[in-house]
Amino acid sequence: MSDATAPTTSMSSVESFWTRTRKSPISAACVVAYTLFTDMLTYGAVLPVLPTLVLQRLHGNSSMVGILFGVYAFGLLLATPVFAILSDKYQNRRYPMMTGCVGLVASTLAFAAADSYFLLILARIAQGVAGGASWTIGLGMVADVFPTNRLGVVMGTVLTAHTVGFAIGPAMGGFLFEYAGFSAPFLCCAIFAAINFLAVAWVAEPNHDKHINKKDTDKYTQPTADNTSETSTAASTSSHVTDDEALAAVPPTEETPLIKSTSRPLGDQTQEITMWGLCKNWKIMCCVLCTTISASVFSGIEPALPIHLEKAYDSSASTVGVIFVAMVVPAFLAPAIGFLSDRIGRDVISASGMLLMAVAAPLVSIDYPIVYMIVPSLMVFGFSSPLTLTPILPEMGEIVDSLGGAAYAQVYALYNMAYSMGMFLGPVYAGAVMAVAGFKTLMFTFAIALVICSPVMMDWKAVWRRLTACVRSH
Repeated sequence: MSDATAPTTSMSSVESFWTRTRKSPISAACVVAYTLFTDMLTYGAVLPVLPTLVLQRLHGNSSMVGILFGVYAFGLLLATPVFAILSDKYQNRRYPMMTGCVGLVASTLAFAAADSYFLLILARIAQGVAGGASWTIGLGMVADVFPTNRLGVVMGTVLTAHTVGFAIGPAMGGFLFEYAGFSAPFLCCAIFAAINFLAVAWVAEPNHDKHINKKDTDKYTQPTADNTSETSTAASTSSHVTDDEALAAVPPTEETPLIKSTSRPLGDQTQEITMWGLCKNWKIMCCVLCTTISASVFSGIEPALPIHLEKAYDSSASTVGVIFVAMVVPAFLAPAIGFLSDRIGRDVISASGMLLMAVAAPLVSIDYPIVYMIVPSLMVFGFSSPLTLTPILPEMGEIVDSLGGAAYAQVYALYNMAYSMGMFLGPVYAGAVMAVAGFKTLMFTFAIALVICSPVMMDWKAVWRRLTACVRSH
């Protein structure tokens, strides 16, 4: 009898392992990391290819290249709130992510088959829509399966895949385009996206019930001597119950206040903050302006640089792809920049990044004897982007916190809209300038805009206080 039940037991253990693996938080994090990797791999792979496609195959101009690059942001901005609302409403992450994967496969195949500019525009918008699903739903899935006290580490690890994909994409796209044919980069990216679809279909849907606030079920229940230990044990073992939720589950007393003590007055905790109210805040608008300008400059060089390298140095697609990597690699320093900004001052770091970008922009446009001499300037330019943008998100969160209202989602929505606006305006402006003036004019106008905007980010009152204190100390 034991021999007869052995195969059944073995099959049951294999099935149990399979089920546990599908439901594992690590599996969900790996799938989301691969999703972000694939999204940015595809985004990067088309950078050295699309200008050649528009200029040579479709006989277009620089303005058309700029518009093609810019409409990605339109798709991203259009899809992000839609996917977020649908995912939260129907409590499902997998189906929207699978839809995004299908959209990414379709868009890359459309690039490969495109024989008109209109089809390229549609494919680029679809690519942006797929990116909106990847970012919005993917990061939401990670938040579903990990406790808040581990979320920072997990998010940082997952987002590393995004940087790796963006670093590999341009080089891969350029080499495949040059040595394997026009369609090769797009077909390769479509394969990555198809594997991503299978991975998302495989992983189990997160348990959204874990995020139901405990105060909805037992906020009126007074703990007794009999159930105190059980309540404490449940609170300690539930990985998704935060300190605030556990506190709200107990009726307010002198020992357990309803609102934890902070440096802000009690009345400020209930202050309602609207999107319009945030838009009227000077510091928030400074952050929004700097985000838009910086994103415009960094996105604007994407369609312009391949055209410049081809005209000035007769560079091939593979060379353009390798040179793009130099601009992306410094993004790996973002965690160190965040560490410094917390200690030196976010406004100082961000303003310094804009000034550094203003210095690097004209250096990139210099006519060097050989093409690879542009790499150091591009690395400085690439380093200035995380130096500018990394401190802005925590700065905006701190401003909302000081206002005394829970409006973090709204303020980060402002950031996303500002960045998406920059991703649209930058390439469109770059394409127009490249068509009538050239790369040097474009980079000098970028530098002027950055120099004008950089003082806006500074907290001059704080600078004055520091200078005054320094003078008095001497």
